[in-house]
Amino acid sequence: MNEAVPGNAVGKHPCFTRHELARARGLNTVLNVLPRYHTDRRWNAKAVQVTVRAVQFLGSLGLPRHSDIAHRAILADGRRVGLRLILPKGIPRGLYVHFHGGAWVMGNARLDDRITRPIAQNCRVLVAGVDFHNAVDDRLDITLEDCRAAIDWVVEHLSELQVERIILGGESSGAHLAAETLLHLRERGRAGIVAGFISVCGAFDLTGSKSLRRSTGRSLVIDGPAALRNLRRLTPSLSGREAEGPLFADLSGLPPALLIAGALDPIVDDSLSMARQWQQQSGNADCVVFPHAPHGFNRFPTRLAARANGLVRSWISQSCEDDESGDD
Repeated sequence: MNEAVPGNAVGKHPCFTRHELARARGLNTVLNVLPRYHTDRRWNAKAVQVTVRAVQFLGSLGLPRHSDIAHRAILADGRRVGLRLILPKGIPRGLYVHFHGGAWVMGNARLDDRITRPIAQNCRVLVAGVDFHNAVDDRLDITLEDCRAAIDWVVEHLSELQVERIILGGESSGAHLAAETLLHLRERGRAGIVAGFISVCGAFDLTGSKSLRRSTGRSLVIDGPAALRNLRRLTPSLSGREAEGPLFADLSGLPPALLIAGALDPIVDDSLSMARQWQQQSGNADCVVFPHAPHGFNRFPTRLAARANGLVRSWISQSCEDDESGDD
């Protein structure tokens, strides 16, 4: 097991100083007066996406290209799926495949550079951010197909990427995609190449977890009822168990997992239930709940965010060390 998180700690709360908790509560006071994001509004997602791309384009003008960034393009049923590769210094110790959040309808891999570049630099791993289909057309099935095509390409090109093992992970809706990708690899008999799974504020119950169904429009950052309506827009494109989410899959025979959740997140039950099921069926899941933490709290300027992101990096580094020692 991982030394960074005590073993088998489903729903474990780490210790924080009064100052750290006070800073978190202060930020929540500000968030409470800000408008919530409604994930079910497609015009909203399109507007945000256009703005993000414009800002990223303007921010790139006149600047030298990062020497640690490379790109690959994969074809999936005629669609282009992008991989944004962030290169570490020296030979990588492994590969972290990251799926961005955005409730399946917005975002891109570049938007997560502030999270993923420190992983590449500090953990000395190659990071591959997947640019999949954003389901503003409600075709979540296409999004899943893109993610499977991306991981199939990665598995087929491990030697080219100079790695032998991978870690899968993501935030929010991206954690759902990472979990489905892991289940896809297991179906292909390739789960053995996955050294670990990481989720931050993950969404695993597409039927709507208890905490999401109890949430109101006063939940911080995202509107809870809107998030539930978003699920009801997306799931008709799926069938069978996939329409319910990875929480309802067979979770046996999976690699170690670290799930991080915020106590104030409307989907906190997704992480708690997923960790419980994973622990019962595979015996190697840890779930750490951060107090006073809303959805996506790891992106805010608080000590809680720094602790959460540091925990992810420590867990990845430890997983690589365990993997290397296991090969000796």
